[in-house]
Amino acid sequence: MDSDIRYGTKIGGFVVTGELGAGGMGVVYAAHDPELDRRVALKVLRAAAATDEERMRMLREGQAMARVTHPNVITVYEVGVEGSLVFLAQELLDAGTLGKWLEKRRRSQPEIIDKFIAAGRGLAAAHKAGLVHRDFKPDNVLLGKDGRVRVSDFGLARALGPGEDDLPAATRANMARAQLELSRSPMSPLTRTGAVLGTPMFMAPEQHNGERADERSDQFAFSVALYRALYGAWPFEGKTAVALADAVIAGRLQKPPSGAKVPAWLRKIVVRGLATDPAARYPSMDAMLAELAKAPANKLRKIVVPVVAIALVGGAVVGGYALRTRDDERQQTHLPLPNLDPKLLTIDRNVAWFSAAVERDQLAEAAEKYDMAGALARDNTQPAAASIAWSSGALVLALQGDLDQARAHLKDSEASKGSDPTAIAYADLANAAILRMAGDFEPAIARATECEKEFATTPELAALCAQLHGEAVAERGDRVLARQAFEQGLALAAHSEVRALAIKLDLLVLDLDEGGKLDDIVARATALQADADRLGGTTPAIRAAIVLARAHVAQAETSRRSRISIASSPTRSRTSTRGRTRASRCTRRRHCSAMTTR
Repeated sequence: MDSDIRYGTKIGGFVVTGELGAGGMGVVYAAHDPELDRRVALKVLRAAAATDEERMRMLREGQAMARVTHPNVITVYEVGVEGSLVFLAQELLDAGTLGKWLEKRRRSQPEIIDKFIAAGRGLAAAHKAGLVHRDFKPDNVLLGKDGRVRVSDFGLARALGPGEDDLPAATRANMARAQLELSRSPMSPLTRTGAVLGTPMFMAPEQHNGERADERSDQFAFSVALYRALYGAWPFEGKTAVALADAVIAGRLQKPPSGAKVPAWLRKIVVRGLATDPAARYPSMDAMLAELAKAPANKLRKIVVPVVAIALVGGAVVGGYALRTRDDERQQTHLPLPNLDPKLLTIDRNVAWFSAAVERDQLAEAAEKYDMAGALARDNTQPAAASIAWSSGALVLALQGDLDQARAHLKDSEASKGSDPTAIAYADLANAAILRMAGDFEPAIARATECEKEFATTPELAALCAQLHGEAVAERGDRVLARQAFEQGLALAAHSEVRALAIKLDLLVLDLDEGGKLDDIVARATALQADADRLGGTTPAIRAAIVLARAHVAQAETSRRSRISIASSPTRSRTSTRGRTRASRCTRRRHCSAMTTR
């Protein structure tokens, strides 16, 4: 710690509890907010080294971040002055940066895309608030152990539109080159007074030229970071800041590393974001994110949702093909989910919100908003509401297949639920989903049975518990009990078309596995697919397509076996068959001996 700042030191209304890290400008401390009983990160300028410009930058960062309220932008609680210190108190995240996450181990493309889409949403939110970040990079994106992604370090942010750039273009360009020549390396941030601000490795051509940065400059930085994450190499090469700037301005994009397995559709998106001409990039971050979100890699990941797990058994290859073609044809886009008020977590409106998130397959967004609702409820000393939010978050994370994060959320929920019956019921529901996905069928059945009783006054959630019960029993191999559980769930879902549709698909899968009439199954699957299209449920439509594909495969296999059986059945007498076989064998040859035709 700084010699003047120790454990227990009070800065503003915050009590320092430890040091998190230090940089050129100052130190970041862990601190406690006794008034609201929460942990915060406290950024403090080094008193001796701080210049007036750095003090203004810290204040500007707080002001900029206060303008943006979004799940993917770090929350600033307070910015102020304590004696000679300037401090900024913000949300404390506990899993390091996106940069460290990428360095820790090799990540899959879907994992990378998910994290970058979340960070991109934070940038897009800043742009909508009239701000451009100007220094986006993985080290300025913070992560929580619960999977949260937050864009931070808006110290270089500035308002969009006309303002301070009143110097001639040639002067700005000369100042830019001078600063680059003074830079230690392409990774050294440029934060001094002058025309260039940012980190050279991530800066757009217009920034290297000293021109005004806008939201498309952030898009360029985002694309550099995404390229590096996907390829493990930089898109532009330069051992010095000046050499790098020349390569970026000239658009000398490096060839992909040998052995790189980045598909063409994904490279096309990233390369457009790296265009030298800002006008050739995407018109907005939202436009770029829309392309990433509908990419095949993300669509393939969606089959992890446990509600479709049974439908994938025995039909993964054909089902995967049906999923891609069906999803490409539909090309549905959904509006963002509305923010979730913690006050609604204890009433039926949360059920409709949750159901919309699941059936529209907006699980990542739902998890983020449940995190926000949980944090707000905790900060407002509403432990039961916080527990419900965290259980709901655990549930959607389990539906995504992220069991480690789901278990972490459930642990927080269990610690806060107390004796509140609704909080207990939600925790049991989340636990049932996690156990069922993990293959622990007996405890999953027990939890599902409990939550079905606990949600007696909330039929749709009781139906979901029954559905989880049926799926766990079916996985265990008891189709009779599974059918009973599904039928019970169907009765409970009488007033929820989408939930009823999901359970009807489970029953259809049972019929298919039990050798039911294939023509009837195909007709029912086709009808359910039409219902899913009408209701706008993405997940049920995918499931119906997979069941339909399995039924068609079963029909083809039945037809093939029938043809083989007919071809191999003995319909002629042995004596006459022998002569005709010899004769037919002769007709297929060019030369037949006299002995053959005797």
